[in-house]
Amino acid sequence: MNQAPLIYPARCRLHRNGANLIQALHVVESFDRIGVPTRLYLPPAKGVTVAERLRDFGIDETLDLRLDPWLHTRFGLWPFFVRRLGELRRARGIFTHNLMLSRWLARFGLKHVLEIHDADRDLIQGGWMAHVVGCHRRRIVDWLVPVSRAAAKVLIESGADPERVLVAPNAVDLKAYAALPKFEPTRLDHPTFVYLGTLAADRGLHVFDALARRGIGQAVLIGEPEPGSDYRTPDSVESRPFVPHHEVPGWYGRTDVTLLPYPPQLATADSMSPMKLFEALAAGRPIIASDLPVLRELLEHEKTALLVDPEDVEAWIAAVRRLQSDRELAVRLAHAATERAGDFSWEKREENIARACGWL
Repeated sequence: MNQAPLIYPARCRLHRNGANLIQALHVVESFDRIGVPTRLYLPPAKGVTVAERLRDFGIDETLDLRLDPWLHTRFGLWPFFVRRLGELRRARGIFTHNLMLSRWLARFGLKHVLEIHDADRDLIQGGWMAHVVGCHRRRIVDWLVPVSRAAAKVLIESGADPERVLVAPNAVDLKAYAALPKFEPTRLDHPTFVYLGTLAADRGLHVFDALARRGIGQAVLIGEPEPGSDYRTPDSVESRPFVPHHEVPGWYGRTDVTLLPYPPQLATADSMSPMKLFEALAAGRPIIASDLPVLRELLEHEKTALLVDPEDVEAWIAAVRRLQSDRELAVRLAHAATERAGDFSWEKREENIARACGWL
């Protein structure tokens, strides 16, 4: 077995709080934990230190994370590869989720594994499909790792080799949620609904507004508007600024019913694997989620969640009222969520990938 580290180049910015960054940090940490030492390369971070940011995200501070100025968007990527070519050739393997980095890896003849986060928006609409599938068929992209079955289907229908397509949904740090207070059904008399993330009109936040306006419960929105967005937080809800990622589990502990109102018009709705879903499962609260095909891959109506029409506000209100009137159902869904979360640890996910790719 090659004793050199796995190399993970990415272009996430450490001083920002994007889902791709959070996911990449958990992936690298979990590869390390299962015995696949991994080195993560990111562009420079503005105004922060690596240790500070790893603490913010609740990530092991011994993570091998290196900031390389040649990954900055102001430079073409070729200097990074020229400088790191020997290291990349010696690596145990190369893993990335960035399509542009994958293209440069292919140009340098470096075999790698490509994780696919959004098949529809990035590959089809973005025009990358022919390149990705072509590299895959030539085995320069050794494995494709889509985060949903829907994304895998698109890849295979476009010519990817199904024998080297591994579906790996996102996951959750189960230990971070282990100490949360258990679901308390009496709190459904006046439940609290908490949203954490980007505040934008295409996140289904009108559902929180409607529940608060009807007096059904308290709604708390935690996050910041998208840059350039004109989104205004409704007066009916409590608004709080962004919190560091390591504080997210605590806010789920204050939640009584978890709402996942993803609209079908969301750009990633056809092939996403939202980390909020796995956090909701680990929190052990009853879940109400949009009835979308990509969510039905992971949730079953009346077994692990209530699935409702994402565009029918009255359906969301009716689902909450159903939990209020049927406490046994609410308890059953909360328990089922906790049980289902056990299938989605980051360590299990990365072990599946590492075994498929021959890194273990």
